[in-house]
Amino acid sequence: MNYTKLQELLINFIKEQAGNKNLILGLSGGIDSALVAHLCKKAVGEKLFVLLMPTKHSKKENLDDALMLCKDLQIHHEIIYIDEVLCAYEKICQDLNPLRFGNLAARVRMSLLYDYSALHNALVVGTSNKSELMLGYGTIYGDLAYAFNPLATLYKSEVFKLAKFMGMHENFIQKAPSADLWPNQSDEKDLGYKYEVLDEVLKALENNQSLENFDENLKNLVLERVQNNAFKRKLPTTLENTYDLA
Repeated sequence: MNYTKLQELLINFIKEQAGNKNLILGLSGGIDSALVAHLCKKAVGEKLFVLLMPTKHSKKENLDDALMLCKDLQIHHEIIYIDEVLCAYEKICQDLNPLRFGNLAARVRMSLLYDYSALHNALVVGTSNKSELMLGYGTIYGDLAYAFNPLATLYKSEVFKLAKFMGMHENFIQKAPSADLWPNQSDEKDLGYKYEVLDEVLKALENNQSLENFDENLKNLVLERVQNNAFKRKLPTTLENTYDLA
């Protein structure tokens, strides 16, 4: 892949989508949101605003890396600790397991982003990559809610390559992928395989190629996740025609 052309294509895409509006995104300290911040800064400059929304489970290094990026790129930012909201919800709903807690945190962040988007006349920019979208590794109406998404056509392995090409700090490139939703959580633990392995199956699947040479467990996991999470990639179903009821 020609990463010079890819970078140019993504920056132009962001410019076109932004129009005369500002842009806002959630910056976690991970590689995906950091890469999108880089691209958006190149595309719209001072019209970019980011929110850092850590919880008690967030790693300090992620917040530090996010702040470092904001300083290096001179990005307008604000830190909002969301524990107070999450703790209030925990009091209402007993026995909140890690998955429910993680989904709640993602939706609280989405609510803040859209509130601030109205405040700043901004569009919310998504940061999910193609691997996550195909596997359904995200929270519907949480991190999967946005106006547009520059990374939606890039597999996770391609995100790493583009980040390296653009000269992003090694902290982001060397860090193990994690949604940082609960202690010791990582994408690889949740998914069972590294992204470079999963991406090979996803690429074959997208290109209608045979999957017979892949490990059976790997193949079944990918097929099951893609099928079971297809609803996350669709608009809500509505009744289309009521004209004949007049």
